[in-house]
Amino acid sequence: MTIKIPFLGQAYASRSPILASQTAINIYPELTEGNSDEVGAFYGTPGLTAVFTGNGEVRGIRAAGGALYAVIGSVVYKLTANYLPLVLGNLPNSSGRVSMTNNDVQLAIGHVNGWHYVPLSGNTILPVVNAPLGSILTSQDQYVIFTKNDDGRFGITALNDLSSINPLDVATAAGAPDGLIAVLSDHREVWLFGAETCEIWSNTGNSLFPFERTPGGFIEQGCIAAFSPAKIDNSVFWLGADRNGQGVVYKSSTYSPQRVSTHAIEFAINQYTTISDAIGFTYQEEGHAFYWLTFPSADATWVYDVAAKGWHRRGWTGTDGVLHRHRANCYTTFNGAHLIGDWQNGIIYQMSMNAFTDNGAAIYRERAFDIPDSENKRVRLDRLQVVNLLGDGASSTDGSAPKIALEVSRDAGQNFGYQRINKTGKIGQTTARAVWRHLGTGRQIVLRVSTTMANRVHWVGAILDGAPLAR
Repeated sequence: MTIKIPFLGQAYASRSPILASQTAINIYPELTEGNSDEVGAFYGTPGLTAVFTGNGEVRGIRAAGGALYAVIGSVVYKLTANYLPLVLGNLPNSSGRVSMTNNDVQLAIGHVNGWHYVPLSGNTILPVVNAPLGSILTSQDQYVIFTKNDDGRFGITALNDLSSINPLDVATAAGAPDGLIAVLSDHREVWLFGAETCEIWSNTGNSLFPFERTPGGFIEQGCIAAFSPAKIDNSVFWLGADRNGQGVVYKSSTYSPQRVSTHAIEFAINQYTTISDAIGFTYQEEGHAFYWLTFPSADATWVYDVAAKGWHRRGWTGTDGVLHRHRANCYTTFNGAHLIGDWQNGIIYQMSMNAFTDNGAAIYRERAFDIPDSENKRVRLDRLQVVNLLGDGASSTDGSAPKIALEVSRDAGQNFGYQRINKTGKIGQTTARAVWRHLGTGRQIVLRVSTTMANRVHWVGAILDGAPLAR
């Protein structure tokens, strides 16, 4: 008999492995919107191709004025559409994320020692007079808006002028006595993220200070990580905290936050010793809006797919065989391409669904799923077939067959047996099948399929033949 199995879905490994042990690593699900025999499919996440190499951490990248600006180590670069670089100068520090934004005529770079700015019409880098240290920056209505990072105050620059900051151009998010963590402009409203609450302000044109709190713009959930807020799909996402705890991911629905993290994701997050350094950004590809959340200290990356309303992991596997955080430290779009900056080696990559390696390194992809049992009876596994794209030569040059591996766990995913390798057809062998037989019996069975093939990954489903046995 055929056993129905939850192959398509999100990553959900709960506190108790016997409850759920599902993984999704470097794959994401897409549900069918038209007529199809299948519910949906897993697709492989995009690979990386280097477009520029500097030296050190890529601390920030931003497209502005028809050019790409990058901070790599201490060096500030201006790159053309062909990624030809011009060195603009150096910052007084060489590590740690920078906050970048721009008004109509200048690009601002906030770092631990203050700010610098770049005139978009020139090729120089200049210090910003009276700039606070370690600011998070955003821009709206030709102002750059920034955190003061010493209390609940925030400030604004002059219109289209980053040469100096007037220390009196400040206001206080005073709805609650918590420090200001981050700022973000969305739909011409400024979100002020405190440690326990959020306030929303808008430009009213007041002659004394142009921004005032929006009526009803107060949320009793704050933010734990200054670089986590990001916006997409008409919503703001962030890693939250309040008086009652931390480690929940929220999205805005008007001024009412909605929890988008699951108990499994929250369990994972709260195992990390440090989460205040989390980095968030968003991007859209083929109708999927993704909120990306990397935890540098914990060496982990989680991604929320707004379309599928589910989470998956992304990362790279080193020579130690361990899954590490994804290479992305920052993100921007430039000339229609998705670009990310590497946190370690100074490389800016194009991220593309037509790239099947991480700049030549294999991408490990995995799906683990539970086999339902009845009243904890043993289950006999006769045959498993993974329904996937076969005979694919998208990136093969030697006609070799892509391979997929299967592992079986009989203790709810805590331990797995040996890998059973199967081929999915050489180029043009579109009738090949990935089938495993005689997989034994057990309780609390979890099956894990994985691959490192440099080809398109389209996993449509899995068909399992077997039967429940007597106790």
